[in-house]
Amino acid sequence: MTRFFAKLLGGIAAFVLVTLSATAAAGFWFKSWWTQPVKLPTPVIISVSEGATLQRVSRQLSQQRVFEGDSRFFEYGWRFFTPGKTVKAGDYKFEGSITPEQVALRLASGETITVSFTIPEGWNIYQITERLTKVFEGTSKQEWLKAMRDPRLTKSLPSAPETVEGFLFPETYTFRAKVAPKEVISAMISTFWKNLSKEVVAKGEERKLNLLEVVTLASIIEKETGKAEERPHISSVFHNRMRIGMRLQTDPTVIYGMWERFDGNIRKKDLKTPTAYNTYVIKGLPPGPIASPGL
Repeated sequence: MTRFFAKLLGGIAAFVLVTLSATAAAGFWFKSWWTQPVKLPTPVIISVSEGATLQRVSRQLSQQRVFEGDSRFFEYGWRFFTPGKTVKAGDYKFEGSITPEQVALRLASGETITVSFTIPEGWNIYQITERLTKVFEGTSKQEWLKAMRDPRLTKSLPSAPETVEGFLFPETYTFRAKVAPKEVISAMISTFWKNLSKEVVAKGEERKLNLLEVVTLASIIEKETGKAEERPHISSVFHNRMRIGMRLQTDPTVIYGMWERFDGNIRKKDLKTPTAYNTYVIKGLPPGPIASPGL
């Protein structure tokens, strides 16, 4: 009986030793896999949506060959080496040589790709569209212009204009690399509201101008001159013309009304050609702003 127990204990010890050795070997292999760099032939961009599961993100990474092997390897590594961490939403760019460990740390820290751009004072939606098309790769000019005419956005603006013209506040913005046009435009409109003072609204009401008309007039003054010291005089001229019923007769409105065919020159026939914005032809203010006025 004693010999039997001795053999049993010996067998158990041998089994435990083999198991521990196998576990240690597996652990050593996995640690090596976790820290082994993978050379990416081209940059890879992964978009992680809000609330995305680790399994989903792991499959994305595996499909893009950001690491070698089954996607479950990355899941096991994440749970073992980054316990308690969650994947942050956003766009991530991986390039060059990178290890699964570095990928996990980047996803956990939220080190996403962002793009920044500046909208100068006095730019109109067509100029802004050109810049946004270059900044956000993969989004066409048509998509931006469509978003700028989206009724879901324009109906929220004063007097519900046809476009968001004039309400895209000139500022420096930072966004995720991949973002819907509507989200960008909504943020720019929100910045407009944050910067609009009650004083401006009150001044407009004193002169019997609604907010759309205030922004429209401000945009015309903005385009008439780049010199701040000249604006009070120009503003006075336009207010006086409006008061006596005289046409505003300002070239920037003519240019805006013929923007798509404007070649850099205004001809006499252009001043006589009717458009909704030609203040040599129409009386009073045009139907909406012609640019984004500065504060």
